[in-house]
Amino acid sequence: MGNVTMGRSGLSALAAVLLLNGAASSPGGERQWASEVLAAARGAPAILCGLAARAVEARYGNGPWTPPLASGDTSQALAWALERDRSNASDSVLLDGLAADDPCVRSIAARLVARSESPSVTAGLLRSLAGPAAGTRAAAAVALGLTGIAAGVDPLIARLRDTDADVRAASAWALGGLDDARAVAPLSRTLGDAAPAVRAAVAQSLGRLDDSTAVRALAAALRDDSDERVRIAAAEALGMIGSRAAIPALADAIGDRSPAVRRVVVWALGHLDDADVIPALTRALGDADRDVREMATWGLGQAGSRDAVPVLGRRLADDAEPLIRERAAWALGQIGDRAAVEPLGAALRADRSARVRSNAAWALGQIGEAVAVPALSAALTDSASDVRGQAAWAIGQIGTDHAPAGLTAALKDPSSEVRQRAAWAMGRIADATTATALRDAVRDADRDVARAALWALSQMDDDAARAVFVEVLKSADPEMRAAAARALGRGQVNPWPWPIPRPMPRPFP
Repeated sequence: MGNVTMGRSGLSALAAVLLLNGAASSPGGERQWASEVLAAARGAPAILCGLAARAVEARYGNGPWTPPLASGDTSQALAWALERDRSNASDSVLLDGLAADDPCVRSIAARLVARSESPSVTAGLLRSLAGPAAGTRAAAAVALGLTGIAAGVDPLIARLRDTDADVRAASAWALGGLDDARAVAPLSRTLGDAAPAVRAAVAQSLGRLDDSTAVRALAAALRDDSDERVRIAAAEALGMIGSRAAIPALADAIGDRSPAVRRVVVWALGHLDDADVIPALTRALGDADRDVREMATWGLGQAGSRDAVPVLGRRLADDAEPLIRERAAWALGQIGDRAAVEPLGAALRADRSARVRSNAAWALGQIGEAVAVPALSAALTDSASDVRGQAAWAIGQIGTDHAPAGLTAALKDPSSEVRQRAAWAMGRIADATTATALRDAVRDADRDVARAALWALSQMDDDAARAVFVEVLKSADPEMRAAAARALGRGQVNPWPWPIPRPMPRPFP
């Protein structure tokens, strides 16, 4: 295999990996995509293999645990490509790369040159944007969008009328990153472009520009465009803009023929923070598609209206999908209305899914009604440690006059996280009758449990607690000795790490 073929193979692998990172939504195509990625990677030069590996690793974040570079790359070129701050010595090479005959070379050159803030790079990109080759113009547009160069606004607007659809799409995308209101009107007009890819890029950029004057054009695209990608981009843009003027168009799109469009429509409605979205989101709870229903439960929780409590309670009790019931419990906790205590208590007692029961316990703690404490106390013996831990936290969050007996027993739980949360809850309640149990917990082998127990004792004005502080002054742990000394001096004992519960993450379109 020659060098050119190998280079293209490796770059194809990179492109395919990026596609899998962001667009692998069809289970039927994943086997084929995986095969294509692995086949493209065969024989690729080490530097391109390293770039592809870093593209995959990007979804896991960065840190000191980042795996080593691809084996065989001794040129330091990969490290250079990944470096954020570089000199301008490579600018001319990268600008020349925009005119290469290989589309992947142009693509990577655009992304690398965009990191330069040199005036000569700006001038070179503007020249390339007006060049004779469509591929060069498109690559220059991408680079201008990545750099955020204000001087690129007018030239990019002019390229919305380019004869090449790829150039128009790249220019439309780039304008979304320049944060200039002058682009809104020409982009809105370009929503009538003949190429779906251009229209989708336009809609996405109008959302990034966050200008309410684009709502009417985006609503029309959501209603009338025949291409699914465009309707998805229009719905997402309307959610990003967040104008209540978009509610009628988004509500109508709940009936879109595409589940993917409906899911993003529901996501957008959830961002509008307006009671008028409740009927549309409630209707979406009956959607045949699981992902649409899941997003609708999140949207109702985000909207925060008590009017949604009955329908969410029914979904929590009856939906066949555990994910939907889990999200419904979370949404009820977000709304925080007392009427949700009964359905949440029922789910905590009887739902088959431990994740649903855990979220129900968290939600009851969020609502903060003492009437939920008996159900939470019973959950301290749940078969799942996550449920027991959330129940202990919720009891402490609610607070009672006396610690339930189950909370004291939870200080002996096999799970250190449950023991820590139980100790923290007992500190919140500050029931002096639990001091003896907490004294034993101060000797727990887990440092976080011992620290939480010491903090709990510091919340009590009790002789037994003070005796524990004196005993801890003999501890081999300097942090525990310092905390005990502060407690004896009636100073603040740091309870960190707080046993903070982790509710469900926010979904994205």
